[in-house]
Amino acid sequence: MLLLTGWWAFAPVAAAGEAKPGGPPDGTHVSLSATAETSLSNDEVVVHFRVEATGKDVAALRARVNRASARVRERLAREKGVTLQTLGRRLEPVREYDSVRRRQVQVGWRLVQEGEATSRRLDAVPAWLDAIEKAGAHLSGLNYRVSGERRRRVMARLEAQAVRAFRERAAAMARALDAASYRIVRLSTGSAAPVPVFRKAAVMAMEAAAPPALSPGQGRASVTVSGEIVVPARAFKAR
Repeated sequence: MLLLTGWWAFAPVAAAGEAKPGGPPDGTHVSLSATAETSLSNDEVVVHFRVEATGKDVAALRARVNRASARVRERLAREKGVTLQTLGRRLEPVREYDSVRRRQVQVGWRLVQEGEATSRRLDAVPAWLDAIEKAGAHLSGLNYRVSGERRRRVMARLEAQAVRAFRERAAAMARALDAASYRIVRLSTGSAAPVPVFRKAAVMAMEAAAPPALSPGQGRASVTVSGEIVVPARAFKAR
């Protein structure tokens, strides 16, 4: 879908045939804008998860986290098109309030390893989400988004559409001013890409029930072209 929006403003005009040295071109200056936009179905999912263990023996915690992480990695390796990335690993103290000492005291350690799984096979996501949770992963969040490759391709197409729409609006303005031509003296573009859809509620529900039916949803992308044109100066009769 192509949506056109526009605005214009007229700048003071120099006398016909008199261009100021180093100044703007002679004629009537008009500011315009045009926007092209479209709807996009999300085609990629990003799942964030963590593997953690709590206790007093750090060596034992490392072994538990390593085993669970290996199970998750092995399960995801069986899925075509899934990319797995480790985001971080940290060891943090666990504290509780001691009513006798009246202060927080350390009672153990928590080892946390965080990961990210990305896939474009959206129909297979519910099954392997359930599988990695059973393998020891705690699901933190799920984002649906438009993949980078597709986003770049669509934005390039929208940019071309917006430029054509700008030229059509400029030509219409020139004709309205009884001008046979116009020149573009300034042009800039701005874009708005689809915002990722966060599905935390669905992920949390998965921890307590069977894998849900997930909906990737849609987003909107747009490109706006703004600029300034100049049309030849022309004298009009006042009515």
